[in-house]
Amino acid sequence: MRRTVAVSLLAMMLGTLATACVAAASTSYVHSEALASTEWLNEQLDDPAVRVIATADCRQPTHRDSYAAGHIPGAIYLNVFAELSNPDSSVPLMILQPEGFESLMGRLGINSGTTVVVYDEGGGLWAAKLWWALRYYGHEDVKILNGGLAKWTAEDRPLETAEIAPTPTTFKACVVPELRASLEDVKLAIGNPGVRIIDALAETAYAAGHIPSARNLPAPGNIDQATQTILPLDDLAQLWLAADLEPDQLAITYCGAGYFGAFDLFVLYLMGHEKASLYDGSWMEWKANAELPVEASRTDA
Repeated sequence: MRRTVAVSLLAMMLGTLATACVAAASTSYVHSEALASTEWLNEQLDDPAVRVIATADCRQPTHRDSYAAGHIPGAIYLNVFAELSNPDSSVPLMILQPEGFESLMGRLGINSGTTVVVYDEGGGLWAAKLWWALRYYGHEDVKILNGGLAKWTAEDRPLETAEIAPTPTTFKACVVPELRASLEDVKLAIGNPGVRIIDALAETAYAAGHIPSARNLPAPGNIDQATQTILPLDDLAQLWLAADLEPDQLAITYCGAGYFGAFDLFVLYLMGHEKASLYDGSWMEWKANAELPVEASRTDA
């Protein structure tokens, strides 16, 4: 069955791709527009309609220092933990409410006419949360830099150390509810044949405990660790056999706090699977409720 699903999914992707314009055929992804190449971004650095946002793994104590040491010219730093999260939520690191998100994007100089490029030091595992948040609030013109800062610096492209102060603007949020799954949505998804729950955490974390019926697709596995770029489409299709995801199923992704889950969601979008949402509360919300079921995998097999 899994081989049939993979062939079906790949055929769907390639069929969609065949209708794309020739200019976009430099990559094999269905939604190649969601990825920015380093070559493309280098040519857009002087375009005032392009806003580059630098993020990082905010669990690391030096996350802010790396930006100060050198970032892509014009890039603005965003702490995706502190600034993107709702301070009034009882669940840590949940996305800002619409008004707060509007204020943040306006301060970053992002409006409806802005092309946003987000990046981190690697393949986009942390930048993906902002990619998802912008799309959730109705801004579709957002890309992740393929390979991130690692690829940019490996190619000896320009860096700067100056702090960027963008001109404030006005951003209007328009919620796209189908991109965000609630706790109740996930409870109803358990065992539902029309929904596939995807756990984006490492195998060890998944084995220790996960939402029942979830399949494990660790987010870093979608990245070529040597180049920090997204794997080719055919490699992704083989990797995602583990999800046993049918083209017509809804996918709900999650992780610890919605960051790696957002990256898996991004990869699904690249592959052409758009029936997908992020469980923003993720394991932080689920595990905090002792009444919710938890499934563990055998480690002695």
